[in-house]
Amino acid sequence: MNKTVAELSTEEFEIMVGQAIDKRLEIWLTQLMDALSGEQQEEKEFRPEFAASLKRSLEQMHSGEGVDIRTIRDRICG
Repeated sequence: MNKTVAELSTEEFEIMVGQAIDKRLEIWLTQLMDALSGEQQEEKEFRPEFAASLKRSLEQMHSGEGVDIRTIRDRICG
Protein backbone atom coordinates (compact mmCIF):
# COMPACT_ATOMS: atom_id res chain seq x y z
CA MET A 1 0.00 0.00 0.00
CA ASN A 2 1.34 3.43 -0.92
CA LYS A 3 1.50 6.17 1.67
CA THR A 4 1.59 9.90 1.23
CA VAL A 5 4.51 11.80 2.74
CA ALA A 6 2.21 13.05 5.52
CA GLU A 7 1.39 9.44 6.47
CA LEU A 8 5.03 8.39 6.81
CA SER A 9 6.67 8.28 10.20
CA THR A 10 9.82 10.33 10.63
CA GLU A 11 11.90 7.16 10.52
CA GLU A 12 10.20 5.88 7.35
CA PHE A 13 10.69 9.26 5.69
CA GLU A 14 14.38 9.42 6.63
CA ILE A 15 14.95 5.88 5.34
CA MET A 16 13.18 6.64 2.06
CA VAL A 17 15.10 9.87 1.49
CA GLY A 18 18.37 8.25 2.53
CA GLN A 19 17.88 5.41 0.06
CA ALA A 20 17.06 7.86 -2.73
CA ILE A 21 20.16 9.94 -1.96
CA ASP A 22 22.36 6.84 -1.71
CA LYS A 23 21.14 5.57 -5.09
CA ARG A 24 21.59 8.98 -6.73
CA LEU A 25 25.13 9.31 -5.33
CA GLU A 26 25.98 5.77 -6.45
CA ILE A 27 24.85 6.57 -10.01
CA TRP A 28 26.65 9.91 -9.96
CA LEU A 29 29.87 8.37 -8.66
CA THR A 30 29.76 5.61 -11.28
CA GLN A 31 29.23 8.14 -14.05
CA LEU A 32 31.95 10.40 -12.67
CA MET A 33 34.49 7.57 -12.38
CA ASP A 34 33.66 6.39 -15.91
CA ALA A 35 34.09 9.94 -17.24
CA LEU A 36 37.42 10.35 -15.42
CA SER A 37 38.72 6.98 -16.58
CA GLY A 38 38.15 8.02 -20.18
CA GLU A 39 35.65 5.34 -21.16
CA GLN A 40 33.93 6.43 -24.34
CA GLN A 41 30.96 4.05 -24.38
CA GLU A 42 27.70 5.81 -25.18
CA GLU A 43 25.78 4.33 -22.24
CA LYS A 44 28.46 5.64 -19.87
CA GLU A 45 28.08 9.31 -20.83
CA PHE A 46 26.17 11.76 -18.66
CA ARG A 47 22.59 12.18 -19.71
CA PRO A 48 21.87 15.85 -20.50
CA GLU A 49 19.17 16.15 -17.82
CA PHE A 50 21.49 14.63 -15.21
CA ALA A 51 24.34 16.96 -16.18
CA ALA A 52 21.98 19.97 -15.94
CA SER A 53 20.71 18.80 -12.55
CA LEU A 54 24.24 18.28 -11.27
CA LYS A 55 25.28 21.73 -12.50
CA ARG A 56 22.28 23.35 -10.73
CA SER A 57 23.10 21.47 -7.53
CA LEU A 58 26.72 22.59 -7.59
CA GLU A 59 25.70 26.21 -8.25
CA GLN A 60 23.26 26.09 -5.33
CA MET A 61 25.90 24.59 -3.06
CA HIS A 62 28.46 27.26 -3.98
CA SER A 63 25.94 30.06 -3.46
CA GLY A 64 24.91 28.73 -0.03
CA GLU A 65 21.40 27.75 -1.14
CA GLY A 66 21.73 24.15 0.03
CA VAL A 67 19.34 22.65 2.56
CA ASP A 68 20.16 19.79 4.89
CA ILE A 69 17.88 16.78 5.34
CA ARG A 70 16.74 17.87 8.82
CA THR A 71 15.48 21.20 7.43
CA ILE A 72 13.60 19.41 4.66
CA ARG A 73 12.01 17.04 7.19
CA ASP A 74 11.03 19.94 9.46
CA ARG A 75 9.42 21.79 6.56
CA ILE A 76 7.43 18.76 5.42
CA CYS A 77 6.47 17.35 8.81
CA GLY A 78 5.93 20.67 10.53
